[in-house]
Amino acid sequence: MLNISVIVPFYNPPIHLFAECLRALKRLNPFEVVLVDDCSDDDRVVLLAKRSGFRYIKTPYQSGYDGLPFNLGIQKAKGEYICRVDSDDVLLELSETMDADIHFGRLNRVKAPVGINVEELILAPRAIINGMVAKRDVFLRYPMAEDANVYSDVLFALRVLHNHHTYSVHSKVNYIYHKHPASIQNSKPNFHHRMRQVQTVARFCQLENIEPSQAIRYLEMAMQNVRYGSDSLKIHQHLFIESS
Repeated sequence: MLNISVIVPFYNPPIHLFAECLRALKRLNPFEVVLVDDCSDDDRVVLLAKRSGFRYIKTPYQSGYDGLPFNLGIQKAKGEYICRVDSDDVLLELSETMDADIHFGRLNRVKAPVGINVEELILAPRAIINGMVAKRDVFLRYPMAEDANVYSDVLFALRVLHNHHTYSVHSKVNYIYHKHPASIQNSKPNFHHRMRQVQTVARFCQLENIEPSQAIRYLEMAMQNVRYGSDSLKIHQHLFIESS
C-alpha cells in the first residue's frame, strides 16, 4: 500500500457535503488525512472537522482560496504521496500502486485527462488534479498559487505537463465532483472565468520561462478560449487542419 496523505482544504463547505466527504475518507482509511481549515466561521463545520478523528490544521489567516491551505497541508503531511480532495467532493478509491510520476483520478462530469497535454489544457481548461496522487516532492516543486488571479489547479497541471512528468489515469470514476450554487464556478460569469484562464497561462509562461514566441502562441490559444469557450478546442483543431 502507498503511504498517501489526503489533503482536504476547507472553508465553510456545505455541512452535508463535508460530512459525506469525511465519511468516504473513513471508508478508504488512507495512511493519513489532513484537514486544513482556512479560518472557517461556521462552528458546525469546524466541530465536525475536529471530531472527525483526522488531523486538523488551521491557516494563520483566512486566504479565501485553496492554495494556502493546500500548501500548508503538504508541508505538514507525513506521507510519501499526496492526494488532493475538495471538502465538498467524494473520493471513492485510491490507487494502490504508482507506475508513473502522477496518477490522475477520473472525475464524474469531467472529461478524463487521457492523453492530456499543455495545449489541450489551455484551450479546454478543467479540473483534473482532484483525486490525483503524486509524490510529495512533486507538489513541493510546484506549489499552488495562493492568490485570486489564477486557477491554482490548472497552473499546477500545466507545469507538470510542460516538464514531461509521466502520468497514468484511474481506470474508472473514483471521484465525485459536486457542483452547487455556492461553488466558485457558479459565483462569476463565464467571461470572468475565461479571463482568469488567460492570467493562469501568463503566470505559467513566467514561472516556466517559456520562450517569447511560444508564450505568445499559448496566450493566443488562451484568447481562443475567451472567444469560443467550450468550442475552442474543436475550432483550433479545424483551423490547424485548414492551414496544413
